[in-house]
Amino acid sequence: MTKRILIVNGNPARRRRSFSEVLACAYAEGATSAGHEVRMVKLADLDFDPILHEGYHADQELEPDLAAVQISIQWASHLVLVYPMWQFNIPALLKGFCERVFTPGFAYSTNAENPLDAALLKGRSVRLIQTMGMPGAVYWLAFRAHGGKAFRNLFAFCGFKPVRLSVLGLVEDGADTRLNHLDRVENLGRKGI
Repeated sequence: MTKRILIVNGNPARRRRSFSEVLACAYAEGATSAGHEVRMVKLADLDFDPILHEGYHADQELEPDLAAVQISIQWASHLVLVYPMWQFNIPALLKGFCERVFTPGFAYSTNAENPLDAALLKGRSVRLIQTMGMPGAVYWLAFRAHGGKAFRNLFAFCGFKPVRLSVLGLVEDGADTRLNHLDRVENLGRKGI
């Protein structure tokens, strides 16, 4: 089955080509080779204020770049976010992006009687691809993948199902490790998962 896939490179690097960008391109190559439709967003290229200044207590108009991303999310049947783990969490720019994009009225309803019925983005799946310097098994076993789990919960609350997390460890370990990660991610793209 052909999918409409939106890939977001969540690495804030502007002056260099990050490994997140290389992975995002590998996923896109795999997906397009399998006939999936693909759109890509590089977070570092977007013009927006990542700070939700008043929380959700006042309106903060979406910048055109974020409004376009919301349109692409509505278009997509599958969302892919590729990002590095920094200090056991997602980069601040990606966090701000999510706070500004996955808002009440777009991603979930604040009027639902039951919070489990608040999701507005049902019918979509998501793949989170998180890179890190430590071994992935250590992140899962010793740290219980805490940052990844918290990020997964956001998407589950908004209605994405399934929400999958791929942890790619030891990215600083050398070319062989990175090539294995690239092959794995390209294969995920071919499958559209």
